[in-house]
Amino acid sequence: MSPGTDNDRNAPRDHARHVPLSRRLQSGFKAIGSFFGRIIRSGKQRFTIMLIPHSEKRVFNLQVNSFAIIFVAALAVIVVAGFFYLATVFSGSERLADETGARLDAAEANLDEVRQELVTFLRVYDEFEAALASTLGRLDIDSGGDGNTPATGGDLASMLDLEEVSAEDTREILDLERVVASLRQSIGPLNEISEVLDLHQQLLSDIPNLWPVVGGLGWVTMEFGPNIHPIRHIWYMHKGIDIAHYPGTPIVASANGVVTDTGNDLNGYGWFVEIDHNYGFKTKYSHLSAVDVQEGQEVAQGDRIGWMGNSGLSTGPHLDFQIMIGTEIIDPAFFLKLSTPDFRRRTIRH
Repeated sequence: MSPGTDNDRNAPRDHARHVPLSRRLQSGFKAIGSFFGRIIRSGKQRFTIMLIPHSEKRVFNLQVNSFAIIFVAALAVIVVAGFFYLATVFSGSERLADETGARLDAAEANLDEVRQELVTFLRVYDEFEAALASTLGRLDIDSGGDGNTPATGGDLASMLDLEEVSAEDTREILDLERVVASLRQSIGPLNEISEVLDLHQQLLSDIPNLWPVVGGLGWVTMEFGPNIHPIRHIWYMHKGIDIAHYPGTPIVASANGVVTDTGNDLNGYGWFVEIDHNYGFKTKYSHLSAVDVQEGQEVAQGDRIGWMGNSGLSTGPHLDFQIMIGTEIIDPAFFLKLSTPDFRRRTIRH
């Protein structure tokens, strides 16, 4: 191919590169103007809409241009879209209203149930208050209350932030405030009752009342008082109670105290343990198979002191349990009943 031919082909490109920018902008604006001009001319184009009645009245001609038709079509689309939107919103609002109504009904039902439970609670509390007053009276403890019902607007009303309530609600709130105030007033007396119980427990720990066989085991084979001797077969004064169980069953201290004597009386009590307690009490545990304490040792109520056996003058494995105040021997049943309400039923082997 000749060089002259290549120059002819590249000539239009070189000419385009050398066209001024202003002329190219002017050409672009003319093209845009021509485009909008065609749109305006198309929009001005008129159409005739003929309305022909079925009667002999004259025909009605309506001339509209393209812009009017486009406007009416757009307006119709907007109206239809708005209708569907409003229908959707209304349907959602109606569903929300139904759900809200259902929740309100459920809340009202729950409120009725709460009110019923509140009535039950108040009735039970009245019974509790009466029982507490009776207990305080027996213990000679002041209840600490003046019996006045607190006025409306107390702590409970403040907590609930209630300004206006119905007459029934006001009565329920007053009842609750009365309960709260009464419970607060009961704290002091209940603390005093707790102190009394602590003293009572301490007292029960210091006097012999715990069943002397571990875990409440055993059964009574001979009561305190006049009995026929099981070996000599003569009437004699039995100074304690006999509690039988299997050999080797642990024997425990009936109260806090100090071991004062241990030994083995071969012709009488066999292996035995004697313990001194507060308030002049003394206990003796006889016929043991072995002793687990020594003289001078402090023991607490429930501590093991030996094992059940058949030592000394005995017809079978059992414990001879005695209680003394000073030098006077007393019936252990009076004290064992304090912590063993079913003591009498233990006279029958189960």
